Amino acid sequence: MKKYFLIVSAALMMMACGAKQNQNYDLAFYGLKGDVKKMDKIEFDQNGKITLVGGTNPFEMESPTRSYNEETGEFTDVEKWTRDDKGRIISKRAMEYEQIYVWDDEKVIRDTTYCEGQIWLTNYEYDNNGNETKRTTVMGQDDGKYEFEPCNVIEFTYKEFDSHNNWTKRTAKNKDAVIGENTEEEQTRKIEYWK
Repeated sequence: MKKYFLIVSAALMMMACGAKQNQNYDLAFYGLKGDVKKMDKIEFDQNGKITLVGGTNPFEMESPTRSYNEETGEFTDVEKWTRDDKGRIISKRAMEYEQIYVWDDEKVIRDTTYCEGQIWLTNYEYDNNGNETKRTTVMGQDDGKYEFEPCNVIEFTYKEFDSHNNWTKRTAKNKDAVIGENTEEEQTRKIEYWK
C-alpha cells in the first residue's frame, strides 16, 4: 500500500510539474484564458501560441524592421520577440527601443524599456482573477546613475467580460506626471475562440 501511495504521489507531482511547464505563457502575456484564436490583430494557434501579430510572426524575425505605408504616409516598426527556455516572452526589440520582461510563475510582473538613452521601469499589479489592476512606471537616464522619477500610473477598472471570463471592456485612468495630465480612456478588445 505504501509503495502504491508513493507511485501515485510521484505521478501526481510529475503531472503538476508538466502542467506548469506546459502553461500557456502567450495567453498569460495578454491576460487571456480559454481556447483563444484571435485577439484584435494577434492570432494564436490551437495550443495558444502566438502565430501572427499584425500579419507577421515576431518570433521568426531575424531583426526588427521598419516599413513605410504609402497610403497613410506612416512608418511602422515590426518587432523581434524572444522567449526564454520556459516559452515565456522575455523581450520585444524594435528599431529604437528594447523592452525586457520579468515573470513570476504565471504573469509579467515588471518590464524595463531602453530607448535613446532613457530607461523606463514598469511594475504590474493584478487582482485575484489575474486581471491587471495597476501599472506604475518610473523613468531615468541610462547613464549608470539610474535616478528614477515617477512617470505615470495607470489604474484599470473592468466593465465587461465574455463567457470565458476574459475582459472585453475596461477603463484605464492614467496619471501622467511627465506632462502633468490625468486622462481616462475606455479600452476594448475583440476575442475569437477556436471552439
